[in-house]
Amino acid sequence: MRLGVRLGSAAVLLALVAAVLALRGPLLDAVAAAAVAVACWEYAGLMRRLGVAPVGWLLYSLALFLLLRHAYPSSWPVLEYGLGAAVVAGLLGMVLRPEDAVQTGMARWASAVGGALYLGLTLGSLLIVVNVHPGAVWTGYTPLPGSAEHAHAAQWLVAVALGSAMVGDTAALFTGSALGRRPFFPLISPKKTVEGALGSLAGTVLTWAVAAPLLAGVPVPHAILLGILVAVVAMGGDLAESALKRAAGVKDSSELIPGHGGLLDRLDSLLLIGPVLYAYVAVTGIV
Repeated sequence: MRLGVRLGSAAVLLALVAAVLALRGPLLDAVAAAAVAVACWEYAGLMRRLGVAPVGWLLYSLALFLLLRHAYPSSWPVLEYGLGAAVVAGLLGMVLRPEDAVQTGMARWASAVGGALYLGLTLGSLLIVVNVHPGAVWTGYTPLPGSAEHAHAAQWLVAVALGSAMVGDTAALFTGSALGRRPFFPLISPKKTVEGALGSLAGTVLTWAVAAPLLAGVPVPHAILLGILVAVVAMGGDLAESALKRAAGVKDSSELIPGHGGLLDRLDSLLLIGPVLYAYVAVTGIV
């Protein structure tokens, strides 16, 4: 993989993310929905190689429902509705094809629900944070509007989170290439090193410590703690997708993006950030 192509693709993706986050609203929802649909397609391809191809209609519909839960009325118990429907409709649909149900029906159902949670629930958490109004009062799954102490603080917070993960990934590449000696989870990703992981941690935390206070008004202690949390879950998300690809016997989830492979290969380190950032903002009320 050529370093220049990788960095160039990362720069383009970061610019696109920044532009869409700045606009927010329906355009962001549409872009996120398209991204999740592509990621679901790539995920389904990987699972098909493992012999447990997810039920397509269930995977895509549940992933999109969970992704866009910020747009539903705040009185809706969204997770109960979505997961309840997935259990009832998914299992009823499975038994309507007895020959499939006996062989791989339950595995395919679980593959679809797991994929929807992996892709739709995680990115949907980021959309909730993007749409937070500063000073919001959290109730149920969504915040109620509050005072505007820091304009666009929520968008900046998500931009810092995504940008810091990309900075961490680049830092890991450089430090791992220059200093890497000790393997880091070699059974999952043999090329990753402890030195690269430490470089990723340093790059992510530094980005948070500098950018979050300036752009989102986040106090430095919160910024540093968030940087550590984001670094850990970003590396974990990367390793989780690497494990899936290794099990499927492929190098990339697809060949969609030059220098990066598939969209899922680019999103892997970003997915788990959503639930962590959502929980942190809901508990602390930092924006």
